[in-house]
Parts: sequence; structure tokens; C-alpha cells
Amino acid sequence: MTCYKSKMVKRYFIILSIFIAVFLFNVSGILASDSSGNALSVAESSYSISSASEGSQVMEFDELYSSIVNNEDLRTDTIVINGDTKNMIELPEDSIAVRLPDERIAIKYSDGNTSILPKGSTVLDYEDGIVVSIFAQDTVLKVSEVVVLPIKNFTATATFDQSIDELDTYKIKIVFNELNNPVLYDNIVDYSVDWGDGSIENYNIDEATATHIYKKSGTYGLTVNITDDFGFTHSIKQNYKVNYEGHLVHGYLWVKENKEPVAVTTSTSVSVLALCFFAFTETGKYKLLALLPLLIPMYTRIQKEDVLDQFVRGQIYGYIRTNPGVHYNQIRRGMDVKNGTLSYHLSVLEKTELIKSRREGLRYRAFYPTGMKFPKEQRFRLTEFQISILNIIKENEGITQKEIAMKLGKKPQTINYNIKVLAQADIIEVIKKGRKTVCYYKEPSEQLDAPAE
Repeated sequence: MTCYKSKMVKRYFIILSIFIAVFLFNVSGILASDSSGNALSVAESSYSISSASEGSQVMEFDELYSSIVNNEDLRTDTIVINGDTKNMIELPEDSIAVRLPDERIAIKYSDGNTSILPKGSTVLDYEDGIVVSIFAQDTVLKVSEVVVLPIKNFTATATFDQSIDELDTYKIKIVFNELNNPVLYDNIVDYSVDWGDGSIENYNIDEATATHIYKKSGTYGLTVNITDDFGFTHSIKQNYKVNYEGHLVHGYLWVKENKEPVAVTTSTSVSVLALCFFAFTETGKYKLLALLPLLIPMYTRIQKEDVLDQFVRGQIYGYIRTNPGVHYNQIRRGMDVKNGTLSYHLSVLEKTELIKSRREGLRYRAFYPTGMKFPKEQRFRLTEFQISILNIIKENEGITQKEIAMKLGKKPQTINYNIKVLAQADIIEVIKKGRKTVCYYKEPSEQLDAPAE
């Protein structure tokens, strides 16, 4: 009788194991039904422009423009250009013309005021300078520079990144790299993102990163609205695919969130029996090999001595022990590992308290062995390029960003970004004079580290 009961218990265990395994795979399939298989590419977008103030119209000749034309203090001259005689008004130094995406031309005066010229106004080269011809008028305005407002690049150069930490939690991070472009930065007020799920968030121009959490995978229509200095709102619409994480990962996340009612506590042999059932098929073998590492945290806790058994993880741990304070990118380059691999192994090492980390400086995360105390002072890790800029500023107090770019042979956008980093670190002081920014060296209040890259 006892033998019979023992056989019945074993049969029930087998049936229960099969039921749990089938249930998990079916649930993951059901939860996956929201994913979209025909999402459009991020690159597909549309652009439109409108007045920033609802119902208002842009004046062909506003009061500011009229005051410029009638200002007797400004130098005027009569010129012949393209066979036509024109009255030329020379605007104050640092006054610039800005080409808007709809072919309109705006004037930004040296005192910070702006004016929109009539449609049909054009930019012309004249002798050693640039003039703006006003449509249907005999007046042209001489400006110091003409720039193109690269609004349409706002999303084209952006970086889209997605991470999935929990079930039905899709974190999207967008870095608008175009804000490093000084032309765009100097000519817009703010921007907003309509995420396509009913949520709209506003950002200022100093916030280059926008983050949002979706509750479902699928394709969403993003709308980015950028307000410029000239009273216009520029709308860029595009589709973005929020990716489904896959049946196996989704199944694991579901089990992790609901593991208390379904986890088997009597013995790990029950889960092993369920895995054996699927191992009889080719598909089962493939899925189980991928699913097995994900199921381990449900039943066992990884011991510290087992963590380092993984070859790459052991190497990363050894690298940190011999290089305490090494930052993330240094590990990635020194070990020649991919971002995803490094992030995973660092997370495991930190969760098992073999290492610890902290943010140092403006953008670096440094890693130390657990037994080592953090240095009392955080360090600003400057790149060799940033140190080169710093040395130039030390030797040329009051130098402009344009002059630094010429000395180093780099683009103004590159210099502008690194100047911002140095200013945020309180190593230099940046003072704006009109459209120019001059730089002065400041004694750093915190320890500077050797070149980071």
C-alpha cells in the first residue's frame, strides 16, 4: 500500500511539473500578443512649422524692424547689387541672419531682439560682407553672419535607447545630440515630447536627455515640438518601435513578478522534471538552454564563490582589483567586451557585494573592490582633449570658443560641448558677450584626475 502511494505521489509530481512548464510558456505567449510586427522605422518622420502663440500672425514689418530702418545712428549707404540700387543699413556688430526651415529669414540683433522679415527676402553676397534683401523693398540689411537653424536634425541625430528592467516596463531614453550644436542651442527656447501614449513632457534647452516609461510594447507616434527665439513652433513627428523582449525573457519576468503563487518549494526536483519533459524535442532543447539560466534565480541564490567561476566575470573582477577606481569605459576598452556583457557582469559583481561603485565627476562611474574605501574626494576625469582646451585657456585668458577651435583645428560644436563640461566642473568661467563667449580659467575646487581616455 505504501509503495502504491509513493508511485501515485511521483505521478502527481510529474503531472504538476508538466502543467507548470506548459503554463509558463503559454502565459508568455499570451502576454506577447501586444507586440507589433509591422512597426515603422525611426527614420521616417515629418516636419511642420506654426506660430508659437495660438491665433497670432507673424508681422511682415514689426515695430522693432521699423525702428531699425529709421535709426539715424546706424551707418547707411547706397549700393548697386545685381543691377539694382539699394539703400544699405549696416546693423550693429554681431547681428546675424538666421535661415528658418520654411525659407523665412529672421534677424537676431546684437542686443538680443529679433525680427522676422517678409517671405521672399533673400541673402546676398556683397563685396566682403553679407546683406539681406528685403522683399519688395529698396532696403538691404548688412549682417555679420548667416546661419542655418538645423531644426530638422533635432531627431535625425538623436540617440534612441531602450531597456527593460521589469515586466511591462519599457524605459526609453532619447539623447538629443543636436543640442550640442551652438547654432541650435543659441536660437531655441525649449522643447516638448508627446510620447504617443497620452503623456507630454516639457524640457529646457539644457536638458539633452528625455526619458519615458511605456507599459506596452508596440509602435508609438512621437511628436517633438521645438520653440525657437522667433515665435515659431517646429513639430517633428515620427514613429518609434518599443520592442517586445521575447517569449523567454517575458516568461521569466512574469514568473519573477508572480513567483510566490507558482514557485515549487518542496524540492527543486519538480522543476527539473518539467525541464526534462521539454528536452525531448528540438525546440524544447533550444528553449530550455536559454531559459535555464533565467530560472536559476527563482530557486537558488548565487554564492560569492560561484560568481567568479564565470571566466569573463572573473577577469573583470581581477581587472577592478588591480585597477581600483577604474571607470566603465576604461574597463570596456581594457577588457574588449561589449556594453551589454559588461553591464550584466558588473551588476552581478555589485549585487553579490564583490565590488562597489559610485559616480565620479560629471559622467563617469568608477568601480572599486568592496574592501577598499572610497577616496574622500571625488575626481573630475578630464580627457586629453579637455586638458588641451584647459591649457589654451590658461595661456590665453578671455579667449573665445571660435579662437580655441581655430587653434586646435576642431569644429565649433566639439569645442562648445567640451567647454560646457569644463564649466559645469567649475574649472573655467564662461562669460557671454553678444554672440561670443569668452573663457577664463578658475582654480578647481576638487581634485582633477589624469586623462580618462
